[in-house]
Amino acid sequence: MTNVYLVGAGPGDPGLLTLKGRRHLETADVIIYDRLVNPILLHLAKKDAEFLYCGKLPRHHIMRQDQINAAIVANAAQGKKVVRLKGGDPAIFGRVGEEMKAISDAGFTYQVIPGITSSSAAAIYAGIPLTHRDHNGHVTFATGHQKNNALTEIDMTTLARGGTLAFYMGIENLPRICGKITKQPELTELPIAIIEWGTLGRQQVLTGTIATIESELAQTTIANPAMILIGNVVKERSAISWFEQTPLFGKRYLLATGKAPLFDQICDYTEQGAHVYALLIGDARFDDITTRVLSEQQWDGVILHDGISARIFQEELARLGINETFHIFQNEPPHVILEG
Repeated sequence: MTNVYLVGAGPGDPGLLTLKGRRHLETADVIIYDRLVNPILLHLAKKDAEFLYCGKLPRHHIMRQDQINAAIVANAAQGKKVVRLKGGDPAIFGRVGEEMKAISDAGFTYQVIPGITSSSAAAIYAGIPLTHRDHNGHVTFATGHQKNNALTEIDMTTLARGGTLAFYMGIENLPRICGKITKQPELTELPIAIIEWGTLGRQQVLTGTIATIESELAQTTIANPAMILIGNVVKERSAISWFEQTPLFGKRYLLATGKAPLFDQICDYTEQGAHVYALLIGDARFDDITTRVLSEQQWDGVILHDGISARIFQEELARLGINETFHIFQNEPPHVILEG
């Protein structure tokens, strides 16, 4: 009997989770999740599911890969249904092969549930189709870093032949990427796009050319996680994309609730472009997540649901040790958010 599922969480927009991924999230006993997984997805878990955070920052890992492998195997050995929830698609720079081997070596079976990968999703949310018959006939996926921080050797001549390069997590190595490309002078004017937090309401997009992008990036706050797209297909981006024209794009809202929010209700906000976190009052499993999310990000305000008052919300912040002041909004449908 299979009780380990390696699930792709998609690029960030919670509505992009696959139906199969959702089904197994809802029935998991243990969910082992990455930093780039939208924590909204954890609200799909059953009430007694355990959460195990294994977030990875550059040069700082909460759990090393061998520890993650061991946690998957240990929980499976206890007969628990384990979901390993990974950002994007687990088979594209997600180290899923290492986890598959560890599970098999321990004598367990598993299933892999693909997710929507960040390059195609972030590109189209930025208004850039990853392929376009006027510009490119092939796309290369590349990682901006490898073990020992060694940039993958990519044949840049593919760009000259009408290709597109999609670099995952390459911001730190942007100078090396651009330097390698500019060794061919005819490629220095190639268009390039950097997409930070693609598919979320906090998405930022910077475009330029290989010759200008480093100086332009230095004038912004854009950092990883970000996709880098290089090639003439970037020309398809207009001033702002369809996603950036949604009515709540760029707004960041906390939804304070006393019961697990309906997933579709959350998606009502995110489909209008808002970046959302649901603060589930009274569920200690979310304490660490809430503290981390509220400390790492700025929010435009709080929308109170299910009878939660401003007093209850402030008491919850005090319990968590969060000394922030948040603007309170009335509980209204997402298309009519009125100041309280």
